[in-house]
Amino acid sequence: MNVLVYSGPSTSPSSLSHTLSTLRAVLLPNYAVQPVAPQSLAAHPWAATCSLLVVPSFNPVKSSATAASQSGAMPLAAASEVQKYVERGGKVLVLGSDVRVRASRARLSLAVGIEHVTLAEDGLLTLTDGESRLIFSIMQSKETDEHLAGQPTILKRSDGSTVNGLLRPPGGAVDLRDVPEGDLPDVLAQYESMEDTRLVAGVKARIGQGAAAFWSVHLEYSPREELAAAILAREAPLSPEELKQVEEERLRILRDTLTDLGLTLPAQGSGVARPTPQVLTGAPWRPAAVSHVLQALEVPQLDGLGEKGYELKDSNDTFVLHPASAASRVLGEPQADRYPSDDPATWNPKHLVVYEDGELPSRELLPRFDIRAYYNALQEARKQSKCPAGYADEGWGIGEVLLYGDVVTSTQTMFDKNMRLLSTLPTPLLSLASSQLTGRGRGGNIWLSPPGCLQFSLLLRVPLSALPAQKIVFVQYLFALSVAEACRDRTVLGEEGARVRIKWPNDIYVEVPGTGEKRKIGGILVNTSFGAGKVELVVGCGLNVLNPPPIPSLVQLLPPGYERHPTMEHTLSAIMARFEPMWTTFLTARGSFEPFMDLYLDRWLHSDQLVTLTTVMPPRKVRIVGITPEHGLLRTLPEHEGWGGGGHGVEYIDLQPDGNSFDLMAGLIKTKA
Repeated sequence: MNVLVYSGPSTSPSSLSHTLSTLRAVLLPNYAVQPVAPQSLAAHPWAATCSLLVVPSFNPVKSSATAASQSGAMPLAAASEVQKYVERGGKVLVLGSDVRVRASRARLSLAVGIEHVTLAEDGLLTLTDGESRLIFSIMQSKETDEHLAGQPTILKRSDGSTVNGLLRPPGGAVDLRDVPEGDLPDVLAQYESMEDTRLVAGVKARIGQGAAAFWSVHLEYSPREELAAAILAREAPLSPEELKQVEEERLRILRDTLTDLGLTLPAQGSGVARPTPQVLTGAPWRPAAVSHVLQALEVPQLDGLGEKGYELKDSNDTFVLHPASAASRVLGEPQADRYPSDDPATWNPKHLVVYEDGELPSRELLPRFDIRAYYNALQEARKQSKCPAGYADEGWGIGEVLLYGDVVTSTQTMFDKNMRLLSTLPTPLLSLASSQLTGRGRGGNIWLSPPGCLQFSLLLRVPLSALPAQKIVFVQYLFALSVAEACRDRTVLGEEGARVRIKWPNDIYVEVPGTGEKRKIGGILVNTSFGAGKVELVVGCGLNVLNPPPIPSLVQLLPPGYERHPTMEHTLSAIMARFEPMWTTFLTARGSFEPFMDLYLDRWLHSDQLVTLTTVMPPRKVRIVGITPEHGLLRTLPEHEGWGGGGHGVEYIDLQPDGNSFDLMAGLIKTKA
C-alpha cells in the first residue's frame, strides 16, 4: 500500500523533502512513501491503494499579503478527490500548517454534494465532516523576517509531558475558537505558551467514514537537521543530549499519530537506515574477473593507498574503493557516524571493499547474505543449465561477478544514474542488496524491500547488431520467464514452483494454495541507455522469497512441515543460471522471442482471459490472444468479433507494455497512472 505525500506547486520544497525522508524512515518497509502531484489526485485512480495522504506545509506568504488571497491552494479537482477519499474511509495527515476549524450551519454528506461545499471554502485545502458539521481549512501562514522557516515552541501532550525544541509556523496553531463546546475534535497536544486553550498544536477528527490529523507543528523537521538546528541554536540552544531527546519525542509523536490513523508500523529500529559499504567479488573459479573490472575503471593498486582508499567520482555518486585488507575497518564503522544526516542527498561517498583473485569475505562481516554459499550454488546451477565453462578474453558468465551490500540506496540507480559505471563496467555484472532505501519499480513507483525480499540489478551490454532496438521490449518478458522457471528448480520450490506465474507485462504472481487467489510477489524493471552502436541494459528484479505473512512470498507456497525451504542464495543462483542460456539464445536469434513464446504463454496468467479495455472510449470487452512477435505488444480481440485466427476481417487491438496497467483483480486494462 502507498502513503502519498502531496507535491503541488505551492508546497514548501523543504517540508516536502523532510516529510518524504521522515516517513520513509518510519514506515518502510510496510508502506511505499511517494510524492503525488495534484494532476494525479484529480485524474488517476489513486485512492484504492492509498493508506494515507499526507499534506506537508505550504509556502508562506509575506506578512504584508492580504489574508484573503490564499494563493497556491490545492486545485479544485484535486481537493474534491481528497474530500471524497477521506469521506469514504481514507486517512489524511496535515503537517506544519495553520488550521482554522469552524462549524457549518448545514448537516451535509457526500451524497448531496459535500465536494461542492469544499470547493467554496477559502483555505488552501478544506475538509468537511457532514455529520459533525466541522470544517477544517488549511490557511496560508505568514512569513516573517525573523522566522523564515518556523519558530521554536514547547509542546504539551495530552499525557502532561512536554517537548521543547520543535518548530511551528510563525504564530501557527489549530484554531478551535469557532467550534461549539460539545463539538470539539480530539486534541492531541497544546502549546505551553499559548494562553488561549482553543489555539492548540494538533487535533484528530472524523471526516465521514475516514479520519484526519492536523498538526500545526513541523513534525517533519528533525531538530538535528541543518534547517531546524540553525534556528534552535540561535533562539533556543539545546545540548546534544537534549537534541537527542527532542528527536526521540518527535518520532514518538509521529508514530503515535500514524498508529492512531490506522497504519501498521514496522518494528522500531534505530531511526533512519543508512547505506552500508558494498563488496565486489568474483566467483572463485574466475580469479581474474575482479581485476578486469578494476582495470576497466582505471583503478590503481589499492593496497598502497592507505586508509583513504581510491576515490571514484561519478555523475550521481562518489565511491571510495578499499582493498580486502581494510574490510574489518570499513565494514565495522557505524553508519550513523559515517552519515550523520537523515538526508539521502548527503550519503556520499559510498564505500566499496574489493576482493580480488577469488577471495571472498567472511560470513561474520556480512551475516545477511552468504556469498560463498551463493557461488557454490551458482556453480552447481550452471552445470544443471549447461552454461559454458569458459569465455573468450577471460570473460565470465551471468552472476559470476557480484557487487553486494547489506543496505544500499538502490541497485538500479547505482548503475543507471552513474554514467561512468554504466558505460565502463565490464558485463555481465550483478548488484545485490538485502535492503534498499529507495528501490525503484515500474513507472516511477517505489519497490519496497521488506526482510525476505530478494532485490538485485543486472548490468548487460550488447551491440545493437545483436539486439535491435525494437526487440528490447522482450527483455522484460525473457527475464520474467527465467524467474518463473527458476522457481521450479528443486533447490527453490520444486513442483510447487508451478504456482509461480507471469502477469503481463513485468510482474511475478503466485496462486495461493487452497484459495487460488493470485497475489504479486515480484516485478521486473528494465532501463536502457544507447550509445556508439550498443545498448546498456539494467535489469532490476524484486522477488519476495522468505517474507512472512501478510506479505506473500515463495516460502509460503510450501506445505506445512516441508523439509527444505528456498534460500536467498539458491534462488538467486537459480535465476542467474536459468537466464544465461535463454539470453544467449535470444541474442543468437537477434532478439526474436519465438523460441520462448510457447513456454511464456504457458507460464502467464492471461490466455483466453476476458478483460475490459478502458484505454478506448467507450470501454470494450476484449479477449487476450497473446503477444505480437514483432514488437511484444499485448494482442487482444474484441469480444463481438468472435474467435478466430487472424483471418480477413478480424480486428485486433494491440497494447504497448509501457503506458498501460493491467488490473488483474478487476479484469481491467487501463492507462498507467
